[in-house]
Amino acid sequence: MSEFFRNPEQDKEDARKVAAIQRENRLNLKGLLLTLAIVIAPFLALLISVELALAALAAGLLFCAVLTWTVAGQMGPGSRSRLRTAAVLNAFVLLMVVAILVMRLVGN
Repeated sequence: MSEFFRNPEQDKEDARKVAAIQRENRLNLKGLLLTLAIVIAPFLALLISVELALAALAAGLLFCAVLTWTVAGQMGPGSRSRLRTAAVLNAFVLLMVVAILVMRLVGN
């Protein structure tokens, strides 16, 4: 009896929506793992040396700043200004980390 009430067009639309949700979930998981790697890398590098930890932190900050600036260009006006502000703050912290790294390398 339920076959009489099935709508093939609605079934295709539902399958398309489920596939889109699954793709979004995979992207969210990849983003979460990337964020986790960026956060953990400096602490793992700290086990080896402070300079390596600073270099890992600088690489993560550079990646975040470039990615945030790039994504900001694709967003609406409200989000764009906030994302660009975050990218500039990341770049500012990156400059501080690089300055500390250079001072440590030159001082040794």
